[in-house]
Amino acid sequence: MISIPSDFKTQIFRKAASMLLMMMMVLMITACEHREFLMETPPPGVAVTVEFDWSNDPQANPSEMTVYFFRQNSKSGHPIAFDLTGKNGGSVTLTPGIYSAICHNNDSDRHGFTGYDSFDTFGIRLNDNINGSGMHSGASFHSAGDERLAHYPDQMWVGALATVEIEAQDNSKNYAPRIVRFEMLPVVSHYIFYINNPLNFNNSISVSATISGLASTIHPGRGTTGDETVTHLFEMSPTPEGNLFGEILTFGHCGGNSLQSRADEDSGPHILTIHATMSDGQRWNSAHDVTDQIHRSETKDCVIRLDSFSFPHNTGDGAGFSPTVDGWDGSQEPVGM
Repeated sequence: MISIPSDFKTQIFRKAASMLLMMMMVLMITACEHREFLMETPPPGVAVTVEFDWSNDPQANPSEMTVYFFRQNSKSGHPIAFDLTGKNGGSVTLTPGIYSAICHNNDSDRHGFTGYDSFDTFGIRLNDNINGSGMHSGASFHSAGDERLAHYPDQMWVGALATVEIEAQDNSKNYAPRIVRFEMLPVVSHYIFYINNPLNFNNSISVSATISGLASTIHPGRGTTGDETVTHLFEMSPTPEGNLFGEILTFGHCGGNSLQSRADEDSGPHILTIHATMSDGQRWNSAHDVTDQIHRSETKDCVIRLDSFSFPHNTGDGAGFSPTVDGWDGSQEPVGM
């Protein structure tokens, strides 16, 4: 039988005790780190009631609204978006923090978006109008200069809040609802066009028109239109009085102007081009500078008139039209019917 010295037993006991103490310290440190990780868990979301103030246009009745919240110092670079049915608002949930916010009605397919990563650059931009969306099939409509041919907008309202603070809440307590309220601003203008006493006109002539120099984009955050201008295409129809009438909605003219007032700086020009498609498929254009009529309007809405306007005279023999009418470009373009 082997005898173990007592001092060796003491050394083994001490080593075992040291190892046990080290294991206990590791467990304690690990437990502390776990508790610290739990403390960094983001606080729960806060219920926010979104409301819209329609006092600037009580008759407004959009079918859908979209609200964007831009969080300060966000790493994603994109807003948090919520779609709300109807015009009365609704409830959303946000993480506590400081935000900027933009809203607009979202019941039209005529616009897209630009500058999506910030409150200041976010823009609503009119989509391209490819060949006039089928108006006068086979015709090719051209914009003025380098402008693109774009859809004119549907009715649109926007709102913006530069600062929205969402504070953390203890869910075990009762709080008054957090309300975010937008003052809605109508941002489209109504442009009306008349051709009074149109000479040589008859119902066999199809008439449309383009108007240039109109704003393509609105920026709700900074309250202005964008600098780009576009050309809009629209139809003109006979009135019971024998005149021709057309109308569009616009984001305003010249670009870079306030959303809440008429143009701050009138740069122009604005060219109204009348497009006539004759019964045999030939097409004529006539361009008219209407810059003064638009810039002198006392409101954001405009009425533009052409008086005693002459269409080309039909020779009646199928050979075409006389190119001697003042104001027409004299070119004939065959159009598939």
